[in-house]
Amino acid sequence: MTTGTRRGAPAVRRHGRSLAAAAGAAGSLACGASMLLAAAGAGASAAAAGMAAMPGTGGVPRHGLLGVLLRIGPGLLIASVLLITAAFALSRRPRATVPALLAGALLYGGMYAQPSLTLMYASITVGYTAWAALYLWVRHKPAPGRDRGHRSPTSGSTR
Repeated sequence: MTTGTRRGAPAVRRHGRSLAAAAGAAGSLACGASMLLAAAGAGASAAAAGMAAMPGTGGVPRHGLLGVLLRIGPGLLIASVLLITAAFALSRRPRATVPALLAGALLYGGMYAQPSLTLMYASITVGYTAWAALYLWVRHKPAPGRDRGHRSPTSGSTR
């Protein structure tokens, strides 16, 4: 007797991985964009509000979408990092999980644990570049033991 759970498992895993990656990417990009907009000075009031929310510079802005993103940013980024790490854990290369988590920790540290804009920009660049490189590594390498789509002359049977 066969059940549909074995056949459906890869599809559920693939869709779960895609959903976790999409939600994590959206959240982390929202955090990154809000920090970059605030630091770059997207309008005089947004810049003042954003700089007020940065570590060591004062209070958190109360108005607008930028203020909301800056207030919830630390928690949103933690959730995003965990979702992206889960997506890598569900991939064909689960070894990418630890580097993905480290890249997320670098993003968090750069955005919320220190006051230097230079370090913030550098950590955002390195963190997102690391995630992109891990994605390409996971996506383009075949899983161990999988056929690469070609056969060697000695691998066929002589029937």
